[in-house]
Amino acid sequence: EPELRWATQPYAVRPNEGDTNKARVEPSHTTVLLFPGQGSQHVGMGKKLMHLPPVRELYELASSIVGWDVARVCTEGPEEELSRHCQIATLVTSLASLERLRDERPSALERVRAAAGFSLGEITALTFAGALTLEGALRLVDIRAAAMRACSQERRGGMLTVWLGADANLSHALLRAREHAAECGVAAPVCRVANYLYPGCKVVAGDEEALRFVERRGPEFGVRRAARVRVEGAFHTELMARAEDAVRAALHVLQVAEPRVRVVSAVDARPYRDARHVRAQLARHVTRPVRWEQTLHVLYARPRDQHVPLTVTLGPAAALRSTLRQVNARAWDSSLQIQV
Repeated sequence: EPELRWATQPYAVRPNEGDTNKARVEPSHTTVLLFPGQGSQHVGMGKKLMHLPPVRELYELASSIVGWDVARVCTEGPEEELSRHCQIATLVTSLASLERLRDERPSALERVRAAAGFSLGEITALTFAGALTLEGALRLVDIRAAAMRACSQERRGGMLTVWLGADANLSHALLRAREHAAECGVAAPVCRVANYLYPGCKVVAGDEEALRFVERRGPEFGVRRAARVRVEGAFHTELMARAEDAVRAALHVLQVAEPRVRVVSAVDARPYRDARHVRAQLARHVTRPVRWEQTLHVLYARPRDQHVPLTVTLGPAAALRSTLRQVNARAWDSSLQIQV
């Protein structure tokens, strides 16, 4: 069946039963895959992949499942439509970029030993690993995106990237921001770290009044610079609680399997174990911080005299590779970005 083909054959790396040589492969001959999240999309993504027949097939299959032309929206836009469908568009383009890796460096794809994804990218990584079928992943992402959008419309919130000085006290800044929001009339205000990117750089999320406080008063607490993230919600906070419920309900009825490749969850920087664990973690990750820095430490933990694996960052934009450089320069030296 086409669905089974796209869910397993091109993506999931399945070692032979009883393959005892897997553990003996030199680390430098293995591959780690990193998948991006929403916000990495741009009009024109996917154009550099369309010469590959499997890519065109993938976009056509995805379009038949979701009911709109995924390839057209990715490659032509308009930007407003791409923004509305950014989660599905990013997932499909990230999977499509695997076909370019397969075409140009097939051995790298055959030697994948671990994967991880930033926010939405965690669903992409689990699709690659065979824990989710393509159709299941698309259905899940569609529900996730709609539920997150609904939460954002219920209560104004946002996200703010902050760069910290050596003496910064971010916890105190966030506490004062919540107190300020409460004084402005916000009930049970939220303002917390939503993404741990790399040392000295975090993304905070919460109520609009609290974020404005951090923007205005951040330097008093050692915040060197702050920049808004182009989203309209406080993702990965408790303000997404209803979205977590929606994702949990969707996962309850979707087909889920044990990952065939080690996928490290950014919820707690630990590998997924089985189908039950996948269901629990993917629901939790909607309201929990993305511990990306910690996840990268787990992926590359090894003695200093041991070689690091090849790292391939997939999908649109190159932010994940830039972040990797800030966390592990050795891994960055052995990394490449697949152009889409």
